[in-house]
Amino acid sequence: MVEAGSPPIPPDIVKITAPILFGPLFNWALYGVLCVQTYVYSYNFPDDRRPLKLLVCFVFLLETAQTTLTGADVYYWFMAGFGDLKSIENLRFFHIDIPILGAIISLIVQEFFCYRIWVLNKRLLWFCVVVAVLSVAQASGALWSSLKGKFEVIKLAVYLWFIAGVLADVLIAMAMIYLLRQRRGNENRCSSYVLPRIVRLTVETNTLTATVAIVTFVLYVVFPNEPYYVTSAGIIGKLYSNTLLVTLNNRIYFRDHPFPGGSGNSVYQGPTRPSEHHLPQVKPLGIRVVTMNNTFRLDASLSSTPLSSMELEKGRSDLMSSRSNSSC
Repeated sequence: MVEAGSPPIPPDIVKITAPILFGPLFNWALYGVLCVQTYVYSYNFPDDRRPLKLLVCFVFLLETAQTTLTGADVYYWFMAGFGDLKSIENLRFFHIDIPILGAIISLIVQEFFCYRIWVLNKRLLWFCVVVAVLSVAQASGALWSSLKGKFEVIKLAVYLWFIAGVLADVLIAMAMIYLLRQRRGNENRCSSYVLPRIVRLTVETNTLTATVAIVTFVLYVVFPNEPYYVTSAGIIGKLYSNTLLVTLNNRIYFRDHPFPGGSGNSVYQGPTRPSEHHLPQVKPLGIRVVTMNNTFRLDASLSSTPLSSMELEKGRSDLMSSRSNSSC
């Protein structure tokens, strides 16, 4: 509803309305992808450790809140305030759903990758600390930019937000490439089978988030008086959350595609999520069910074997995970 005394609509109104409309639309589309990813995770990995399941649940709830707030923004801008330029100038919940919630989600996912790198190589602890500091810096910059203040101060906060975030993503990708090159000479054929796929997925996803952050930063610098950057900034949080779920769901591939040429204990070759009819009933005595030549047997000697870093990627609590042996 247009209020009396509202300024006339300028002829170039599309420069303002298009970015703030396309951002939520892309955000909602990625939320649909996230819902599917969350369902796939909950269906295939019900036995994951509780902290990991709580992490996924918390990220999904944050994304649901962000999607709801962006919907409220669109309602106030384009429905309740249709034709009123003052309603578009009112940020409503924008300073919450994009900088604040987006920064929290980015921080969670980047710290998750720090932990992932540390598990694969304990000697990279110092590197993980650097990435963690950059991640905290980008979150701080995003929270800082959500506060009202002088333009110069907010501009500095936005610089910190995007530059630190890009550096964190690039360093995570570099660390995974380093781990791959470091283990190329490893005689463990299973590591050479699993690690390249883990590295490739991590590099691809972090490259995507870093690219979107760079595009957002460039749009903000080149067009400081136009809200073009809002479109890409509005999807950064969804990209990070989908990256987390894609990383976790990637374990399905290792479960459904056994190590080629492996012998002895192999990964379960059957439905994506085996039902109770496919498995014998086993009492919780630390005995794991493994397969050999498509028949089931119990191997009690595996119950006390520590988990390797490769098995962390396959799923620590997945009963179908394989144990390391002479060939894998």
